[in-house]
Amino acid sequence: MQTAIETAADHELMMASLEAVAATDRDIVPLFFARFFAEHPAERANFHNAASSQGTMVNEMLAMLLALAAGEPWVEMMMRAQLRTHDDHGEIALERYRDALDMLVEILRDTAGPAWSAQWDA
Repeated sequence: MQTAIETAADHELMMASLEAVAATDRDIVPLFFARFFAEHPAERANFHNAASSQGTMVNEMLAMLLALAAGEPWVEMMMRAQLRTHDDHGEIALERYRDALDMLVEILRDTAGPAWSAQWDA
């Protein structure tokens, strides 16, 4: 289990990575979903209002990662709620959620380009 000092450092590292991405002035949502749909084309049908739901999904993923890094106690409950929210899409393997998070980090890294720090991969 991480200590408060470790989670504060993790949170600061995540914020720095997001600032590097923000400095590029590029919208990561279409980048994420281009890759997501390339790997999971059948999922496109589950995004009925793409303009709203895609941005919401990426924002929620980022918010939960930042909260997790900050040691927020509500994150575990919110992650369970997300699993329930997606029940109507059929059974989604937990690996798909991990893959989506890994994909998000890859998009952040690719978008930040040379400004990306190896320590942010963790």
